[in-house]
Amino acid sequence: FVFVFLLDVNRLLGQNPRDPNLVRMYLGQVAEEQKQFERARQHYAAVGRGDQFIPAQGRIARTFAKEGKVAQARAHLQGVQASSNEQRVQLILAEAQMLREAGLYKETFDTLEKGLERLPNHPDLLYDYAMAAEKISRMDLLESNLKKVIQLKPDHAHAYNALGYSLADRNERLAEARELIEKALAMSPDDAMIIDSMGWVMYRLGDLPRAVALLKRAYALMPDPEIGAHLGEVLWKQGQHAEAERIWREALVRGPDNET
Repeated sequence: FVFVFLLDVNRLLGQNPRDPNLVRMYLGQVAEEQKQFERARQHYAAVGRGDQFIPAQGRIARTFAKEGKVAQARAHLQGVQASSNEQRVQLILAEAQMLREAGLYKETFDTLEKGLERLPNHPDLLYDYAMAAEKISRMDLLESNLKKVIQLKPDHAHAYNALGYSLADRNERLAEARELIEKALAMSPDDAMIIDSMGWVMYRLGDLPRAVALLKRAYALMPDPEIGAHLGEVLWKQGQHAEAERIWREALVRGPDNET
């Protein structure tokens, strides 16, 4: 399948496609999936200025990081010349994502904090900064920055969801957590992660049947390991031990490195 795909995209590239940069991105992604990181970088480096340029730079950094060359990955991103503040934000977020995937949570937090010094009150930076704060147990910054995101962008469903979920996960202010997640769900009713959050807050509130129904729906929409972990825990509390173990095993196969 991959061989046929490569033939098709290379043939397309030779026919002067309307968007050769997108074709180069596809080629890079195929090489990256095959762990041919040097070849992937060659394809990404060939992506010219346009919509795909900054994503390609982020991909180059990620291939370096996958080889354990985190310092080189950071240097690459920091050396890219941005032509607008939006591109600067994209580069900061790409660096933060790369560091987060490498498990370097303090460095992720510091990178986003530095970015906010240059570009304060940018909703995307604030949101990722809040998520990074959670990873280093700065729940005060998680909450204050998510509230700032909501103030700046009242339709940011994931900010409501993240704040509500963080409260539910800590088993604190559950009525407020439910209200926040309900607002997120009203904005994005089919989002599996938000449905998962609602299931989790219902579990914390003691409504196990409702929690299971929500978590099963979320897991059917997106069989994410974290959702599977939540579903298994609630099933276990209901006494459905065999089903809980089945879900956990399935989730572990899907995400063997998932922390949850």
